Amino acid sequence: MELHEEQAEHVGPEFDLARLSCRAAIEQSPALHYLAHYSSGVFDFGVDALGDPAPEPDALPGGTRREELKRLGRHLTFQVATLDRTLQEVRTGRLIRTVLHTEEGALFCDSVVPTEHVVGLVLDHAGTGPLFGHPAVDEADRAVAELATRLRAQLSLGSLNPGGWESAEAVAPLSVDEEAQPHVTAGDGPLAACLHAVRAQDLHLVAHVVDGEVLAMVDCLGDPSLAPFFKQITVDARRRFYHGFVQELGALTTKLNRAVSPVVGGLMERLVLDVEMGAIYYYRIRAGEYLVGVTIDQARVRAADDRMSALAVELTPIGP
Repeated sequence: MELHEEQAEHVGPEFDLARLSCRAAIEQSPALHYLAHYSSGVFDFGVDALGDPAPEPDALPGGTRREELKRLGRHLTFQVATLDRTLQEVRTGRLIRTVLHTEEGALFCDSVVPTEHVVGLVLDHAGTGPLFGHPAVDEADRAVAELATRLRAQLSLGSLNPGGWESAEAVAPLSVDEEAQPHVTAGDGPLAACLHAVRAQDLHLVAHVVDGEVLAMVDCLGDPSLAPFFKQITVDARRRFYHGFVQELGALTTKLNRAVSPVVGGLMERLVLDVEMGAIYYYRIRAGEYLVGVTIDQARVRAADDRMSALAVELTPIGP
């Protein structure tokens, strides 16, 4: 399919390398339908394989899908910046990758540097696979992550390993205390399933939330093998932060869903907030009910997501 490109009036030759990199990324990844570059929330340029016709000369501005995507990208980069400030409190580094995975597509926002983001989109995958490990979503996710890393290299900066892709194959097993018991903050709901899912090897915290109330929350943050991750913050402080944050995540996801759904389609099923040290995962169970997972080790982001996906499948009711 022929690619469509556009750029804002302010874009000059300083963006040439970045534009070429974005075009190459979408050419090399058939799963990606759209890529755009933003600086401080301002649209710089975009390239897409949407196949939409150019607007008529007398068409009103703002009515095309590309215009909707530009507005969505601006909204998303603003939300990411706000979330980044919130997550600084827990001392796990910057928010470097955000995945918004709906029933019909997925949107990605990856950070190059704090004021520079790339936004990617994959459409029309409904009913063709699982949430975690979905072939088209994974391919597009990885392509956007690799693009962000390439753009950092153009600034002589190293990789932040968004998505944990670079380290997923070579993660060394941790020497964990097999006798250590998870810490239980809240003990109702599907506590046994949450206790089984949590482990120091990858998934460090799991919470089950219904109508804004944390019914079950368990973690292994105090495992001795994770001690190096607590030089700047105590286990109790991090635990308190997550207990508050998981309650707020439902409202945040609803807000994001309202912005994303008209363009991407479907309800938000999975949200990933990937920080420099690990990730936070949201998995929808049904209306008002969801799971939240946390890993604090960037090398284990993929494994923890896989484990969360399996737990969500286990706890999602079958049928209408």
